[in-house]
Amino acid sequence: MEMNDHHGEDRSPIDNIPTSTVTSLYTNGYPLIKSPSDVIKSHFSNGFCHRLQYKFKSKLDPFEIITKKELDIAAEFGRFPYRPSNLFLKIFYNVIRTLEYDPLGGRVSPSLIGSSGIIPLTIISTIPDIMRHYYQVIVNAQKEILFATMYWERSESANVIRRAFQDLDKRANAEHRHVIIKLMIDRPNITNTVQYHSILRPTKWSDYDLPAPDEIPNISLEVHNYHHFIMGTFHSKFLIVDRRVVLLNSNNIQDRPNLEMMSQYEGEIVNSFYDTFLISWSIPFQPNLVCLNDNPLIEQSHFEYLENEIPLQRFPFDHINPTNNKQNSSSLVDRIFDFHKSSTSSHEKLSNEQIEKLTSEFTPFICHRSHQPFPIVLVNRSPHGTPMHRNKTNPQNAAWISAFRFAEKSIFIQTPTFNASPAIEGIVDACRRGIKVTLWLGWGFNDLKEGRGTFQGGTNKQVVKKLYKKLKKIPNGIENNLEVFWYVAKDQMRPIHFSEKKRNCHIKFMSIDDQVAIMGNANMDSFSWFHSQEINTMIDSPLIVQDWINGLYKNQSTNIYGKLNNDGKWCENNQQQSLVDSH
Repeated sequence: MEMNDHHGEDRSPIDNIPTSTVTSLYTNGYPLIKSPSDVIKSHFSNGFCHRLQYKFKSKLDPFEIITKKELDIAAEFGRFPYRPSNLFLKIFYNVIRTLEYDPLGGRVSPSLIGSSGIIPLTIISTIPDIMRHYYQVIVNAQKEILFATMYWERSESANVIRRAFQDLDKRANAEHRHVIIKLMIDRPNITNTVQYHSILRPTKWSDYDLPAPDEIPNISLEVHNYHHFIMGTFHSKFLIVDRRVVLLNSNNIQDRPNLEMMSQYEGEIVNSFYDTFLISWSIPFQPNLVCLNDNPLIEQSHFEYLENEIPLQRFPFDHINPTNNKQNSSSLVDRIFDFHKSSTSSHEKLSNEQIEKLTSEFTPFICHRSHQPFPIVLVNRSPHGTPMHRNKTNPQNAAWISAFRFAEKSIFIQTPTFNASPAIEGIVDACRRGIKVTLWLGWGFNDLKEGRGTFQGGTNKQVVKKLYKKLKKIPNGIENNLEVFWYVAKDQMRPIHFSEKKRNCHIKFMSIDDQVAIMGNANMDSFSWFHSQEINTMIDSPLIVQDWINGLYKNQSTNIYGKLNNDGKWCENNQQQSLVDSH
């Protein structure tokens, strides 16, 4: 992993960065400015020669040492409610340095990249729980919904959204109002070779189980297909409602037996997500947005509301019969995987009492304790369609590389796939420095797409063996600083291979020193590091970070049954002591 020291330079990453935003310029310039892309071309384009200059001077590798002056620059650059931790500022300084190369490389206007907000709710569960919350948020929309996802498949998840749109239309009709909905998906087709952005005609909506225009007369729905040919996937997954609430999640709109993660954001950070959506949409809105002049508000009452209402969304368990192991197992499985038709039963060695205990322990809805706004940064990346692993100068990658470098105690990562070369180097360097690194991965996740011959860096199994082989070459038992686990579902006692399509984890999460965390859309694989458009947040809140980590540990059995030996192999016999310790 390349890192630079000062070399005596007088560096300031903010001297030539625009201070205006795409949202404000578009709002003030409309209708003379027809689209967000008009704003980008006139105010935020550095030009090819400028980017080429920085590429060949290699000035944009994250710095290894951040001075007090630079920490101050980072603190002043962000719109933070107070001075963040030094760890957060060190990472953020390297993030904003990438904006010299491309001011919109993070898919957000520079002055909005560092902001603040609250997180009243997190859901760590399977897709049905997250879709139910999507439904509740959508039907309560008043004016505008901005919706971004990669996959949109005909599924029960899509049916939930369809019903939400239809029920919202009924409410709008009863209250004599109109709602704007903008939906972005990634559905690559031949037209993407000529233009990355295209509007999906209403005659095609039925292919996605979307309601026809005459079914929702009080809603103006516009569906946008976006793919940056060849490999620039629109991997983003978030929802903005009335420019007041954002849901950022790991799942697409599809049915999969995955454990997923979603967090609800409110406050000033909503403006940053809003700006990101405008930049991503790029082309004219027809009709135009209606919340362009609105500002997000934080409602502290949301904490009380969520604590009272969220539990009502869960399925009741009072029908469980503790004397019937089959019924217990089915109830737990139905609870966790009720959208998926190929679910399997709980592990056969689990007793009735253990099944009942797991049922009560599985708490997917995390209603965070009331808190004031804290520093939040969007660490995104733009799509890059050209093959090869060269597009690495962006806020997301700078944040990850800096997180590996500046960790002082611990790094925890959960990701479905792990094979990006900078991430591998980052773990090796962190372990060499004595940092405790914990890595939770999916056994066999997307092996056919990630394995040798695909030029993506290898499968999880191959990469783990490679990691331990590298670490064992370093003296003093450095390999013991790394612990790797295969994902194990809450109701299981061993990992289940991805190919069985029964229990998988699709969460993307990284915490550093229990102080800073990064969550969102991006995997630790080559696609997310070098090609896809990704949307992630980096937060500076030990309170929320601890809640997140506790939720991850509580809603799966990975830590108990998933550990690998330091040769990269999982052995059931080695899990027996873990089984004893857990009961």
